[in-house]
Amino acid sequence: MAKKKLTFEQAVEKLEEIVETLETEEVSLEKSIALYKEGMALATFCKEKLTVAEGEVMLLQKDIEGKMEESPFLSEEMEE
Repeated sequence: MAKKKLTFEQAVEKLEEIVETLETEEVSLEKSIALYKEGMALATFCKEKLTVAEGEVMLLQKDIEGKMEESPFLSEEMEE
């Protein structure tokens, strides 16, 4: 993967392109492996971005007295 800065959206788009290529085109073993490696790097990048974003998200909830309070965002995976 190139060393340029990617946004999350660009990484997801590129990952979708790789999946499409691997599913629909006949590519050599070497190209398949290269695409797989690039896809895994992109998937890791996306997962890291999502983890950071989840850590930054705060949910506002009303407490029993009607006041707003902040609580950390917990994804379904984190709650289990």
